[in-house]
Amino acid sequence: MHGKEVLILDKARNSGGRLSTRRHPLFSFDHGAQFFTAKDTEFLQIVQSGLNNSEITTLTHPQKGKIYIGNPVFHPFVSRLKEQFHVEQNALVTQINKSPDKPNEEWQISIEGRQTIHAKNLILTMPAQQTEALLPNYLHALKKTALQAEFLPCIAAMAGIEISASDVTLVNPENPELLPLLHESEVISWSIAKWSHNSAQDAAYLSVMIHANPQYSERYLEQDADISADKLWSEWLSSIPNSHNFNISALPTHISYLKGHRWRYAKVSKVVNESHPFVDPSHSIALAGDWLQGPRIESAWISGRNAALSLLS
Repeated sequence: MHGKEVLILDKARNSGGRLSTRRHPLFSFDHGAQFFTAKDTEFLQIVQSGLNNSEITTLTHPQKGKIYIGNPVFHPFVSRLKEQFHVEQNALVTQINKSPDKPNEEWQISIEGRQTIHAKNLILTMPAQQTEALLPNYLHALKKTALQAEFLPCIAAMAGIEISASDVTLVNPENPELLPLLHESEVISWSIAKWSHNSAQDAAYLSVMIHANPQYSERYLEQDADISADKLWSEWLSSIPNSHNFNISALPTHISYLKGHRWRYAKVSKVVNESHPFVDPSHSIALAGDWLQGPRIESAWISGRNAALSLLS
C-alpha cells in the first residue's frame, strides 16, 4: 500500500471480522454480517472483483434491494483480499506504548505470548470500547472519541441439516435453482438458509444462519449461547411458513449441527459525530471502524481507508 510495509494483527483464528465464516466438515456459516450493500466507487471495484471470481453473488432483499452475499460464504473473498498483506492471526494486542513527549519514536506493541513489535504508524480497528481501553491515557481526544459510540448485541444460531439429495425436491418443490431462503420473525431479525451438495455421497446440506433481534439478544446475552441457539432454531421452525418455495414439514426432525455465538458489539447503534477526531498525526495513530462511519460493512472499509490516508498524508 503506497510502498509501505503493512502488518495486520488479528486476535481471531481466521480473518474476516464481521465477514467471518464458521466452517464445519458438512456446513458453513457467515455468522457475522450475512450480507452487505455497496455505493462507494472504490469499494464497488473490490466487490466487482469478488463477483468476477464467483466469491460473492447478489440477492434481492425485500427492503434493501440489491445485496451481496457469500457464494456460498465470504471466506474465499476475504482470503483473497488479505493475500496482499502480512496478517498475523491469534495475535491479541494487550498494550501499545509510546512516550508522550517523544511522538516521533516508534510504537511498541505488546502481543499476548509473543515478542513486542514496533511500528511507525498505528491504526486501531477494534470495537470502540476495546479501542478506548487500549489507548494510552495521554491520548485524551481519541479516548473521548471512542467513548461516543454505542453498540447493540446479537445472538446468532448456526443450524445444519443433512438430507438425501433426492429429498431436496420435497423441501424445495418449486425452487430447482435452490436459491437462498430469507426469513424474519418477531424474534429473528434476519435468517438465511443455503443449500450445498455432495454428489459422491448423494447428500444435500442445508446451512441455516439465524440472527436474533436486538431486544432478544440484550435479554439473553449472558445466557449460554448454545441454549439460545436451540431456542432460535425452534423459533425458526415454528415461524417459517410452508410455501411453494420451501416445505418446512419435509425437513427431517434430526438436526446434524447446532451452535450458538454471541456478538457483544454486533451493530453500531450510535455513530461517532464527525466533530470528534479519529487521528492524532503527531503521534502517528488513527482509529477506524464502522462506529466512526455507519453500521455497514462498506462504512468500515471507508473508515479504514480514511484512517490510512490520514496517516500517509
